[in-house]
Amino acid sequence: MRTSCPWCGSEERRFLIVDDGVPVVACVSCGIAYALVIPTLEAIRRYYTEQFSDERHWEVVLSSARPWLHRRLLSRIMHYRAQGELVDIGCSFGHFASMARRVGYKVVGVEISEPAAMYARTRMGLSVHIGTLEEAKFNDESFDVVTLIDVLEHIVEPAKTLHEVRRILRRGGLLVLRVPNFKFHWIKTLLLRAAKRKHFIGLDSRNHINHFTVRSLTDGLTKMGFKILEVRPGAPNIYGRRFFDALRIAYWAVALLVNAVFKWQIGNSIEVFALKA
Repeated sequence: MRTSCPWCGSEERRFLIVDDGVPVVACVSCGIAYALVIPTLEAIRRYYTEQFSDERHWEVVLSSARPWLHRRLLSRIMHYRAQGELVDIGCSFGHFASMARRVGYKVVGVEISEPAAMYARTRMGLSVHIGTLEEAKFNDESFDVVTLIDVLEHIVEPAKTLHEVRRILRRGGLLVLRVPNFKFHWIKTLLLRAAKRKHFIGLDSRNHINHFTVRSLTDGLTKMGFKILEVRPGAPNIYGRRFFDALRIAYWAVALLVNAVFKWQIGNSIEVFALKA
């Protein structure tokens, strides 16, 4: 059971909702929402080992759903850092890391799931550390780019992880974060509950234990010593279902336009690009 905010350390909080049996609260100080009940590190290891044990399933899902997203994310990364040494934290089966290597980055991965990491090593030919970022014990200022793509929401101590990220980034190095947009998923959850939809994921608080807003994320990164370059709606996954994929892409285009004109973040995910100051 958490007693303080995993982002700013404050003990002031207000109750929000019980999501999938897990109490979720909002920090009064920094604004992030977080699950009060959190798994142990060993439970997390077991979960992801079991989750990624079916390689054939994930090979089909990830190789079909993620490339469209990865190409657009990588294009933006290259806009800021066109080459260098890149570490992908939570690299999963290595699809993004492999794509980054193909365009010229020197790539290393970090992955807590042994089956996923071994797939990335043996099938993708990547150098992958099995475990947490802290366990990898990289040298100071080892990397030009650090990516955490749909990872920070799963980490029990996200602030601690980002301090470690800052240590291993070179001065002027690029941090790339992608997380679910809490405001989008909060509104969706309330609407679907009001409609009495029984089989929807909601905030997924057994899996996503931290829920970030744009403000909480950018304010926290600034205090940690990062300079924010860009915050934008994240590109969607594409699953090969023409109609639904078209809707996702159309909504993303609208979200980008709204962000450009009004600076509002209405996308279902947030992408942040920041430099180590």
